[in-house]
Amino acid sequence: MQHPTNLAPATVAALEKIPHAAKRMGISTCQCYREIKAGRLGPLVKLGERASALPRAAVDNWIQSKIDAAGGLK
Repeated sequence: MQHPTNLAPATVAALEKIPHAAKRMGISTCQCYREIKAGRLGPLVKLGERASALPRAAVDNWIQSKIDAAGGLK
């Protein structure tokens, strides 16, 4: 039996539920939905009739854009 190779986190597609993504971004859940509505975050992926999530890459990109806007890490 072959074992799956370890992939770098950036190469593995993953989804995050909104509350978890908001916590990682350091904003409220409401603000997270405002960012999605404004088009600064997303796309929102429907998981079911009442469940949605964000691609981890979109959350990472949002965080990186905030770091870049602040002048980067020193």
